[in-house]
Amino acid sequence: MLVDTHAHLNFKAFDKDVSEVIRRAKKSSVNKIIVPGAKIDSSKKAGQIAEKYPGVYAAVGIHPHHVHEFTENGRNVINTLNRLAKHNKVVAIGEIGLDYYRYKNYPEITRDEISAQKKLFILQMKIAELFNLPVIIHCRNAHDDLFEILDKILTNTKFTHSGVFHCFGGNLIHLNKALEMGFFIGFDGNITYGNLRLRELVKATPLHRIVLESDSPYLAPVPCRGSRNEPANLPYIASCVSDIHNRNLEEIVKTTTQNAMSLFLL
Repeated sequence: MLVDTHAHLNFKAFDKDVSEVIRRAKKSSVNKIIVPGAKIDSSKKAGQIAEKYPGVYAAVGIHPHHVHEFTENGRNVINTLNRLAKHNKVVAIGEIGLDYYRYKNYPEITRDEISAQKKLFILQMKIAELFNLPVIIHCRNAHDDLFEILDKILTNTKFTHSGVFHCFGGNLIHLNKALEMGFFIGFDGNITYGNLRLRELVKATPLHRIVLESDSPYLAPVPCRGSRNEPANLPYIASCVSDIHNRNLEEIVKTTTQNAMSLFLL
């Protein structure tokens, strides 16, 4: 059995065939799937999908790219997330974090937006603390700022749970900081693309701290690259981890599944 700890089945790409996608996942031995939120509406939808399908779970949160939801309606957004977090199939707060990358057709990240991202991240960490839930962290081009915030949170609050760095893209120093803080590391289909830096990160991460993510509908692994990704492709990622660590596939499947079950209390 495999666990896909990050699949956006709540996105439009799956509106027409989510049932078939879940069926194909189970046929590929991906028996549990976590659907993370990116905005309020997708967080609500994650909960609805989880409620409908056995073996599917939800995470709720606002991706830093959508911080405008918070800046435009702050208190209502936080109240809504608190309400959504009470759903019995919500297993994490996420995906949350910081993102300073300038996306195509979007304006530059301003100082005010960076400040808002930090404030939103801290507030969502407080929600995780309140409900004793792990966090799914998204971080792009912002690792130093994010670790500075995490240091203060772990030192000054009662946040005792763990979490995962989704689709990890930092450097080895960042990786070691995340591991020292007790976080798991999520690896996705991009590790199959032949990027030596990513392979080095996979190799440097102990197996007992790795979880597998499809990030569907994005980052389809080789040999599916270029197509819509889905959880059924997760075995390709497991196979790549097996090759990089030079361990048999059965061990990778067993260990990453145990990691996911333990982290998210599935």
